[in-house]
Amino acid sequence: MLNMHGRFLVAGILAVSFSSVLQGSDVEVVVGLTDPNPGKAEPGELNTPFAVEFDASGAMIIPEYNGGRLMKWSASEGVTVLAGNEELGYANGTGKDARFNKLHNVAIGPDGLVYLSDHLNHAIRLYDPKTKMVSSFAGNGKLGFDGEQGTIQTARFERPICVSFDADGQQMLVADINNRRIRQIDLASGAVKTVAGNGKRGVPQDGQLATEQPFVDPRAAAFAPDGSWYLVERSGHALRHVKDGRVTTVAGTGKGGHRDGPALEAQFKGPKHLQVIEDGRVVIADDENNLIRIYDPQTATVSTVDTAPYVLSRPHGVKVVAGTLYIADSFHHRVLKMPLPSRE
Repeated sequence: MLNMHGRFLVAGILAVSFSSVLQGSDVEVVVGLTDPNPGKAEPGELNTPFAVEFDASGAMIIPEYNGGRLMKWSASEGVTVLAGNEELGYANGTGKDARFNKLHNVAIGPDGLVYLSDHLNHAIRLYDPKTKMVSSFAGNGKLGFDGEQGTIQTARFERPICVSFDADGQQMLVADINNRRIRQIDLASGAVKTVAGNGKRGVPQDGQLATEQPFVDPRAAAFAPDGSWYLVERSGHALRHVKDGRVTTVAGTGKGGHRDGPALEAQFKGPKHLQVIEDGRVVIADDENNLIRIYDPQTATVSTVDTAPYVLSRPHGVKVVAGTLYIADSFHHRVLKMPLPSRE
């Protein structure tokens, strides 16, 4: 357990010294509500931002969950609507004529195209910033599962939540949560395959082929610099690592809670998103704890990021760029930024 100074006690003996809170500083609101703790807040410029990404110009691209819009923020122009409106639905089209149904996440390809996980439309949507056109990239708006192998023309999903690219922008991971699978899309060929999950609900066994194992509910997945990848499980309250096709639980006990320290003793509560940064650490939006956590594979520990004085409400997205951590503070309807805490 932890004493008040963040040190671990085993049978009454001081066993491990560990700082459980990574000190933050200079937290700022980029866009949205400015009150450090607005409580149960009403939407302002943003309505439930669920993710943060940046385009080639440095502008911030933000999908809204309840707002039904794809938003853009830049220092020069402020907030603008790229596509969609507050009328939820499923429709391709230009700008505000397009319809989304509970956007969750965003990834930008090397060609500048914007890929969106359209959760309740069971599809991956595509926004072209040159033409302002929204189209369907994969999935047809009908839930289902088409088998372990397929194409973007035939693939079906059930409530896809997260999309993310590898370093080259050629392989996309899709967290197909209700199918309990992670799918991978090859952009060059359009091939879709399952890379984790057998469709059954359960806890995967360490060291086994990820495609043969059950998962609880894979919520988000992200590539690491070495080509392996991590996933978080919402109700599984865990972080898992897939390398050479085999899965290992690296953090979390499987029970919801908040505990820092040795990774396999640490606890999360409904983690929703993650990013693996260049030094190998994994930044996690620990949604139901209203916290940001960091897993360090070098020390096999989990820590909490100090965002004071700002209180988070159900953060769903994290993004690290050039040493700055951006947080989609979803139900406080804003995006925060702060220096990423250094590795201790």
